[in-house]
Amino acid sequence: MRKMTCQAWALAGGLGALGLLAGGCGDTSDTSATSPTSATSEVGGAGKTVTVTATDYKFEGLPKSVKAGTKLEIVNASTKELHEIVASRLPDTEKRPVAELLKLPEKELEALFPPGPPALVVLAAPNRGAPIPAVGDGTLTAKGRYMIGCFVPTGADPAAYLKAAEASTGGPPDVPGGAPHIAQGMFGEITVT
Repeated sequence: MRKMTCQAWALAGGLGALGLLAGGCGDTSDTSATSPTSATSEVGGAGKTVTVTATDYKFEGLPKSVKAGTKLEIVNASTKELHEIVASRLPDTEKRPVAELLKLPEKELEALFPPGPPALVVLAAPNRGAPIPAVGDGTLTAKGRYMIGCFVPTGADPAAYLKAAEASTGGPPDVPGGAPHIAQGMFGEITVT
Protein backbone atom coordinates (compact mmCIF):
# COMPACT_ATOMS: atom_id res chain seq x y z
CA MET A 1 0.00 0.00 0.00
CA ARG A 2 1.40 3.39 -0.95
CA LYS A 3 2.01 5.68 2.02
CA MET A 4 0.86 8.88 0.32
CA THR A 5 -2.45 7.32 -0.67
CA CYS A 6 -3.14 6.20 2.87
CA GLN A 7 -2.03 9.50 4.36
CA ALA A 8 -4.47 11.34 2.13
CA TRP A 9 -7.20 8.89 3.09
CA ALA A 10 -6.50 9.21 6.79
CA LEU A 11 -6.71 12.98 6.56
CA ALA A 12 -9.62 13.34 4.20
CA GLY A 13 -11.63 10.34 5.26
CA GLY A 14 -10.72 9.91 8.88
CA LEU A 15 -11.76 13.26 10.22
CA GLY A 16 -14.61 13.53 7.75
CA ALA A 17 -15.94 10.26 9.12
CA LEU A 18 -15.85 11.76 12.58
CA GLY A 19 -18.47 14.23 11.42
CA LEU A 20 -20.77 11.29 10.75
CA LEU A 21 -20.16 10.08 14.26
CA ALA A 22 -20.65 13.50 15.82
CA GLY A 23 -24.03 13.83 14.21
CA GLY A 24 -25.03 10.28 15.00
CA CYS A 25 -24.15 9.89 18.66
CA GLY A 26 -24.39 13.32 20.21
CA ASP A 27 -27.35 12.40 22.38
CA THR A 28 -26.37 8.91 23.44
CA SER A 29 -26.54 8.05 27.09
CA ASP A 30 -25.15 4.52 26.62
CA THR A 31 -21.84 4.53 28.45
CA SER A 32 -20.66 1.38 26.68
CA ALA A 33 -20.06 3.48 23.58
CA THR A 34 -17.99 5.97 25.56
CA SER A 35 -15.78 3.38 27.28
CA PRO A 36 -14.88 0.95 24.51
CA THR A 37 -11.51 -0.28 25.69
CA SER A 38 -10.13 -2.34 28.51
CA ALA A 39 -7.27 0.04 29.27
CA THR A 40 -4.27 -1.11 31.21
CA SER A 41 -1.60 0.90 33.05
CA GLU A 42 1.42 2.43 31.38
CA VAL A 43 3.45 -0.06 29.42
CA GLY A 44 6.08 -0.12 26.72
CA GLY A 45 9.06 2.06 26.06
CA ALA A 46 11.57 2.70 23.30
CA GLY A 47 11.73 -0.40 21.16
CA LYS A 48 8.88 -2.17 22.99
CA THR A 49 5.74 -3.45 21.24
CA VAL A 50 2.24 -3.44 22.70
CA THR A 51 -0.35 -5.64 21.03
CA VAL A 52 -3.84 -4.16 20.65
CA THR A 53 -6.59 -6.53 19.59
CA ALA A 54 -9.28 -5.20 17.25
CA THR A 55 -12.67 -6.84 17.55
CA ASP A 56 -16.11 -5.93 16.23
CA TYR A 57 -16.18 -3.00 17.39
CA LYS A 58 -13.65 -2.15 20.06
CA PHE A 59 -9.97 -2.16 20.88
CA GLU A 60 -8.86 -4.58 23.59
CA GLY A 61 -5.58 -4.17 25.44
CA LEU A 62 -5.16 -0.49 24.56
CA PRO A 63 -3.12 0.88 27.47
CA LYS A 64 -3.97 4.22 29.08
CA SER A 65 -0.40 5.34 28.51
CA VAL A 66 2.88 4.24 26.98
CA LYS A 67 6.40 5.57 26.93
CA ALA A 68 7.65 7.37 23.83
CA GLY A 69 9.07 4.91 21.32
CA THR A 70 6.45 2.23 21.97
CA LYS A 71 5.12 0.45 18.90
CA LEU A 72 1.42 -0.42 18.72
CA GLU A 73 0.77 -3.66 16.88
CA ILE A 74 -2.79 -4.45 15.80
CA VAL A 75 -4.17 -7.99 15.79
CA ASN A 76 -7.56 -8.35 14.10
CA ALA A 77 -9.67 -10.95 15.94
CA SER A 78 -12.68 -10.36 13.67
CA THR A 79 -13.68 -13.08 11.25
CA LYS A 80 -15.35 -10.67 8.81
CA GLU A 81 -14.34 -7.00 9.26
CA LEU A 82 -11.13 -5.22 8.26
CA HIS A 83 -9.91 -3.02 11.12
CA GLU A 84 -7.31 -0.31 11.55
CA ILE A 85 -5.74 1.68 14.32
CA VAL A 86 -5.38 5.40 13.59
CA ALA A 87 -3.63 7.58 16.17
CA SER A 88 -4.03 11.38 15.94
CA ARG A 89 -2.29 13.64 18.47
CA LEU A 90 -4.54 16.02 20.38
CA PRO A 91 -3.43 19.55 21.32
CA ASP A 92 -1.74 19.80 24.73
CA THR A 93 -4.43 22.26 25.83
CA GLU A 94 -7.27 19.81 25.06
CA LYS A 95 -8.36 18.02 28.24
CA ARG A 96 -11.81 16.61 27.33
CA PRO A 97 -12.10 12.84 26.92
CA VAL A 98 -12.24 11.50 23.36
CA ALA A 99 -15.83 10.30 23.89
CA GLU A 100 -16.83 13.92 24.54
CA LEU A 101 -14.81 15.25 21.61
CA LEU A 102 -16.59 12.88 19.23
CA LYS A 103 -19.87 14.63 20.05
CA LEU A 104 -18.57 17.98 18.76
CA PRO A 105 -19.75 19.41 15.44
CA GLU A 106 -17.49 18.28 12.57
CA LYS A 107 -15.77 21.66 12.07
CA GLU A 108 -14.92 21.98 15.77
CA LEU A 109 -13.50 18.48 15.88
CA GLU A 110 -11.44 18.96 12.71
CA ALA A 111 -10.00 22.19 14.12
CA LEU A 112 -8.36 20.21 16.94
CA PHE A 113 -6.01 18.42 14.54
CA PRO A 114 -3.13 20.08 12.69
CA PRO A 115 -2.74 19.62 8.93
CA GLY A 116 -0.73 16.59 7.92
CA PRO A 117 -0.95 12.88 8.44
CA PRO A 118 -1.93 11.23 11.71
CA ALA A 119 0.85 9.77 13.85
CA LEU A 120 0.10 6.27 12.63
CA VAL A 121 -2.30 4.19 10.58
CA VAL A 122 -2.00 0.39 10.62
CA LEU A 123 -4.63 -1.88 9.05
CA ALA A 124 -5.23 -5.59 9.63
CA ALA A 125 -7.33 -7.99 7.59
CA PRO A 126 -9.79 -10.34 9.32
CA ASN A 127 -8.74 -13.67 10.81
CA ARG A 128 -5.53 -12.29 12.27
CA GLY A 129 -4.20 -11.02 8.94
CA ALA A 130 -0.74 -9.49 8.96
CA PRO A 131 -0.61 -5.80 9.95
CA ILE A 132 -0.36 -3.39 7.00
CA PRO A 133 1.47 -0.17 7.96
CA ALA A 134 -0.03 2.74 6.00
CA VAL A 135 1.36 5.74 7.91
CA GLY A 136 4.44 5.12 10.01
CA ASP A 137 5.29 1.72 11.41
CA GLY A 138 3.02 1.85 14.45
CA THR A 139 5.52 3.63 16.73
CA LEU A 140 4.38 6.57 18.85
CA THR A 141 7.35 8.89 19.31
CA ALA A 142 5.92 12.30 20.25
CA LYS A 143 4.75 12.80 23.81
CA GLY A 144 1.13 13.83 24.30
CA ARG A 145 -2.43 12.49 24.21
CA TYR A 146 -3.79 10.72 21.15
CA MET A 147 -7.24 9.90 19.87
CA ILE A 148 -7.39 6.29 18.64
CA GLY A 149 -10.02 5.18 16.14
CA CYS A 150 -11.01 2.83 13.34
CA PHE A 151 -12.56 4.55 10.32
CA VAL A 152 -13.28 1.51 8.13
CA PRO A 153 -16.93 1.46 6.99
CA THR A 154 -19.05 -1.16 8.74
CA GLY A 155 -19.64 -4.15 6.48
CA ALA A 156 -17.09 -3.09 3.85
CA ASP A 157 -15.57 -6.01 1.93
CA PRO A 158 -11.96 -6.22 3.22
CA ALA A 159 -10.43 -7.15 -0.14
CA ALA A 160 -12.37 -4.44 -1.99
CA TYR A 161 -11.43 -1.87 0.65
CA LEU A 162 -7.71 -2.67 0.46
CA LYS A 163 -7.79 -2.67 -3.34
CA ALA A 164 -9.60 0.70 -3.41
CA ALA A 165 -7.14 2.15 -0.87
CA GLU A 166 -4.23 1.03 -3.02
CA ALA A 167 -5.75 2.64 -6.12
CA SER A 168 -6.88 5.83 -4.38
CA THR A 169 -5.19 9.10 -5.30
CA GLY A 170 -6.65 10.96 -2.34
CA GLY A 171 -9.65 10.75 -0.10
CA PRO A 172 -11.16 7.66 1.47
CA PRO A 173 -11.61 4.49 -0.56
CA ASP A 174 -15.00 4.49 -2.28
CA VAL A 175 -16.46 1.15 -1.21
CA PRO A 176 -19.96 0.14 -0.12
CA GLY A 177 -20.48 0.00 3.63
CA GLY A 178 -22.16 1.60 6.59
CA ALA A 179 -21.00 4.08 9.19
CA PRO A 180 -17.31 3.94 10.18
CA HIS A 181 -16.39 1.59 13.01
CA ILE A 182 -15.65 4.59 15.23
CA ALA A 183 -19.41 5.25 15.16
CA GLN A 184 -19.92 1.73 16.55
CA GLY A 185 -17.74 2.60 19.56
CA MET A 186 -14.33 1.64 18.19
CA PHE A 187 -12.29 4.46 19.69
CA GLY A 188 -10.10 5.22 22.64
CA GLU A 189 -7.25 7.40 23.80
CA ILE A 190 -3.67 6.90 24.82
CA THR A 191 -1.10 9.18 26.44
CA VAL A 192 2.56 8.99 25.43
CA THR A 193 4.97 10.00 28.21
